[in-house]
Formats: sequence, structure tokens, C-alpha cells
Amino acid sequence: MKKLYFIPFAALMFAACDHIDQDDRLTYVEPPEVKRAVLIEDFTGQRCVNCPRATTEIERLQEEFGDSVVIAVAIHSGPFGKTVKGEPTPLYTTTGDEYFNHWGLDAQPIGLIDRLEGAGFEYTDWAAGVHYELEHEPPVTILIENDYDDESGMVYIDVESIGVSESTVNGKLQVWLIEDSITNYQLMPDGSTNEQYMHMHVFRTSVNDIWGDAISLNQGDDKIMSYSLTLDAEWRPEHCSIVAFIYNDEGVKQVVKQKII
Repeated sequence: MKKLYFIPFAALMFAACDHIDQDDRLTYVEPPEVKRAVLIEDFTGQRCVNCPRATTEIERLQEEFGDSVVIAVAIHSGPFGKTVKGEPTPLYTTTGDEYFNHWGLDAQPIGLIDRLEGAGFEYTDWAAGVHYELEHEPPVTILIENDYDDESGMVYIDVESIGVSESTVNGKLQVWLIEDSITNYQLMPDGSTNEQYMHMHVFRTSVNDIWGDAISLNQGDDKIMSYSLTLDAEWRPEHCSIVAFIYNDEGVKQVVKQKII
């Protein structure tokens, strides 16, 4: 997964520098070693004109590391998750709003990176948070197995959590359902409204309790927790995924995403 990054010196702008050796014109920047996946909770809204810029930053990070390494969840909530009359926008959820208020957020776009300490990060700081987290060994491994029944519209979910750290991990297992490729309106940075905007990794619902289920893992422990959920008629199963993560007061320990089909 490693990539090579090279930064050209300003001298390259001038033809007179053609004689400079290649090694003198390029500086190598060491990318982070990928040891885990990272969760970005993107608190966003359809009426937030700067939120598409945050989406672009997520796309850039996922292009760099992959969407199974940088796992984003767009949580439509807060003041820009409602109309000027206070009515919810199509992608708003009351659960998402509860998360927004719980973390004491007061702006959008804003995000949590693995729930690191702090009230939230501006999207311009997300890359630094992601790079920092990628280099930390996860104390747990998480696996998801989904079984979707097309007739009933129900998905059966098994989440397997394995302790790999010498220290006991106490926390919560959170299981969410997200949906990609939703066409709906979005206010844009230039003030226009894009009626055909493609919304990605949209938080739809929490599969388990809004704050997850308690879990404790010692090294070598292997626990499977099973869930089921009937999909809303408007949700397209081929675009839905399950996101599962374990967290505690120190942050997110590991996160994984798996399509339901």
C-alpha cells in the first residue's frame, strides 16, 4: 500500500535548471506505514456549502489509502441537516443529531478521527489525524459476515471481535449501516444547488444500541455478536455496507466495513 511522494523544488520552474541532477530536484517524503483502519465521522449537511470540500478530502484520502483503510461515515445532522424552517433534510437522522450534540460540535463540516481527544477537526486537518492513526497497532481485530435475504429485505450480521493485545480492551462495539451513491440535492461552495449530487457513505441507522454494546477482550479472546436488521424500502441493498468499530474513552480501537451483498 505504500506510495512514493516527490515534491519538486521551485527551481524546476526555470528552464535554466535543466542541468540539475534528478536527485537534487526531488525530495522523498515517507508515507505512513498502514497498520490499521481509521474511522472518519464526517458531520455534514445538505445545506452546508463547504461540506462538499470535506467530501473531496475524504475522496483524496481514500484514493491514497483505500476505502477499506480510511472508512468514512457521513452523518447528516446539526443546523445544516435541517431547512431554514427547521424541517429535516432528506438525509438527516435524529440519531445523527444526537451524536452531533453529544460531541458538543458547533460547526460544519467537522469530523472526528477515531474519536481522538478534542471536540472535532476541520477537514483541512483530517489528513494529519489519519496519518497519525495509521501508524498505531490495533489491539483488536474485527471481522464482519453479512447474509442478506432479498425476499424479506433483512440482513443478518455476525461481528467477530478478536483480542490481539497483551492488555485487556474494555469498550463498546458499535454497528452502523451506511449507504453509498444516493442522488439528492446539495448546496455547493459557489452558492449553487446541485440537484444531482452523489452522496456517499451516508449514515442510515445504528444496528445496535445508539452507543453500542459493551465488550471486553483479552488477548486470544474470540467473540461473535449477531444482529439482524430489516432495510428500509428506500435503501438499496447493493449500495449498503455495515460498519463496525470498537471504541472506549481513549478512542476507536479498530474499524471495518463490509458490503451487505
